Amino acid sequence: MTDLTAADEGLRPPGPEEQWSDSFYFGGGDHRRDVALYTRVGRRPNEDRMEGALGVWLPDGRFLLAFGRAPDGDRIAAGPVAYECRAPFELWRLRIGGRGRVYARAEDLALSPESYDEVEVGGELRFAPWVDPIEFASGLTGAVASRHYEQPGSLAGTIVVGEERIPLAGAGMRDHSWGVRDWQAVPYWRWFGMLVDPDNFVMLNNVGMADGGETVGGCLMREGRLARVVDGGTDSELDPELGCQRRFTARGRDELSREVELRGEVVSVAPLRQRRDGRLTLVNEGLTRLRWDGHEGLGISEYLIQS
Repeated sequence: MTDLTAADEGLRPPGPEEQWSDSFYFGGGDHRRDVALYTRVGRRPNEDRMEGALGVWLPDGRFLLAFGRAPDGDRIAAGPVAYECRAPFELWRLRIGGRGRVYARAEDLALSPESYDEVEVGGELRFAPWVDPIEFASGLTGAVASRHYEQPGSLAGTIVVGEERIPLAGAGMRDHSWGVRDWQAVPYWRWFGMLVDPDNFVMLNNVGMADGGETVGGCLMREGRLARVVDGGTDSELDPELGCQRRFTARGRDELSREVELRGEVVSVAPLRQRRDGRLTLVNEGLTRLRWDGHEGLGISEYLIQS
């Protein structure tokens, strides 16, 4: 149960903290076409700015990155990304437009950052949730957010990269969170999800705490029964050069005492960087082959690591 209302689908009234943030995220992919993407719009009203980001793993292995900033405003839009809520908790439209950089592979963001082609990007996608919003308390700290909810669903449309049109019809996930977001104050986090169909999906997270502990959360939908994940952990194999995820096994147990094990093998990682006040935080977005309960698919794993 949740007390969310239609007003929570829009920009939220800001708190007084300098790093108070309102964050919207949509991501997903089409495993039949080997294409996946993430998009985010983040608002920092007390710093008078909004940020928009787009990352796309293209079918031939290349990676597109686009990013931009804008002054604070009343639209959920910045840089290459604009979101429009057509029906609260039921339908969103995502518009893409601007210029981006295409790298031979995602890892080149760190290993060969000047080797890219600049292209025009465009397109439009629709996101239709499968279920009512799922609100999370796990992982919420004074440095991450005070409220956070997610919805899995169907994601479809077309992305345009230069002269290439890329159709996409698959599954995705959206989230909305607000509160203080201090990237450098979180020891680490790991987010995973595998979306099979409206009756079968899993979302897991592990978030490090300042006292050395860890919170575990997420949810499990199996054969139409949904419950929160209350316990678990993750074993990870990291890249020795980039420090990003390469393989993992994430385990959890839900409120119904059902066990879940999600295995991931990362195909390609976009090593993103967040810098503030001389401190560096690594946010690694990984295109990942996933296995769970006999299902196989393509998804995104995210590891935040402090440098």
